[in-house]
Amino acid sequence: MFFKINNQLYSGRFFLFILLIMIYSFNSNNDNFSGSGFFSVSSLLKYGILSLCIFFELLAYFSKKRLNSATLLLDNFKKFFYFFVMVALISTSLSIRSSEFTLRIIQTFIFVFAPMLYAFLVINTWNKSEIHAAFKLGLLISIIGYVYSTKIGISGILENLSTIDYQNTNSTVLESSTFALLSVGFAGFFCYFKKGYFWKFLSVLFVILTFKRQITLTAILLLIFGFFNIRRKKVSRYIFIMSAVVLMVFAFAYYYAIEPQHIVEFSQVLGVDLRSFSTNRTDRLNWLLNSDFQTYGFGSSTDYMYKTFGGFALEMDIVQLYVEMGGIGIIMFIISYLSFAKHNLYVYVFMCLLIINSIFSSGMASTFAWIVILMGMASIMVENNDALKEVNHE
Repeated sequence: MFFKINNQLYSGRFFLFILLIMIYSFNSNNDNFSGSGFFSVSSLLKYGILSLCIFFELLAYFSKKRLNSATLLLDNFKKFFYFFVMVALISTSLSIRSSEFTLRIIQTFIFVFAPMLYAFLVINTWNKSEIHAAFKLGLLISIIGYVYSTKIGISGILENLSTIDYQNTNSTVLESSTFALLSVGFAGFFCYFKKGYFWKFLSVLFVILTFKRQITLTAILLLIFGFFNIRRKKVSRYIFIMSAVVLMVFAFAYYYAIEPQHIVEFSQVLGVDLRSFSTNRTDRLNWLLNSDFQTYGFGSSTDYMYKTFGGFALEMDIVQLYVEMGGIGIIMFIISYLSFAKHNLYVYVFMCLLIINSIFSSGMASTFAWIVILMGMASIMVENNDALKEVNHE
């Protein structure tokens, strides 16, 4: 089904995506919805709409395939598939060994891999104008949802902006884990394009409002990089290997440094209170390592901690991968995500910054944010490939 607006055709799937963003933006912090966890009314509504989105995209994709159309970015998205298979095999093995299983393992799979499937389908079934229009409308809806979630209005937000202190994460009510990754997904997309300054600065302002330090730094760096030729560069083999190694070393070193038996020593050596730097997340690792927890697969630490520590989780993706699947989990995560992005240097830098965020914080299972992130990254890579083809034909 198609709808015509200002002589432009938009598919019904376009409006399903907008509905998805709207429901996420206005329901995530809505206390009027009963229940908790995956089976709350809010979650059922969000994931119900997401299921419809994927279902209709699948229909559109296979209809297109019958016309023998080329598949875009198949090799890129295959890298996620390899990660998925590895995670599934390790999780199954650990679950059998420990004789323990929980629906949260399946839930975590859904949260992490649904965005990959949806983004792949969208990039192969939508046209460029639909994607650009969806991001513009999605950004506006998200900002309105964010303002609504603060419950202080525009005047309250402006007042809080004047008192922001990035050394103290509790200095403002503007901080939002719900909207931080979502906002940087929009910013990463708009900062790539040389035109559209209004959308660039609006999306970056949105990131700043969510008050997440590393996410804010990511948006500002992408805004700067978007003005240079990095937009069109490819990633050399040397850069890929070096960056992958550096990220792995950094990830393992950070885990080692925040272990309970090392954190005081490394805090003194670095001159940084790692406990305070992590906003006390290191305490959660301490609780887990001093408990009787034994991993039973992807998402098992979250399941265990929710049951044992009253709803707390590690909230550090890399640390979670390590305690649940060992070093292989970290290595495969970094290689798979970097391999997806390696055909465009701007997208690659964006992905590297997101992986750094995963070392310090959580977000890997932020389904709706990663839908926007991966749709944006995929669209950039397709547009970059098209631009390079035009240059070669001239």
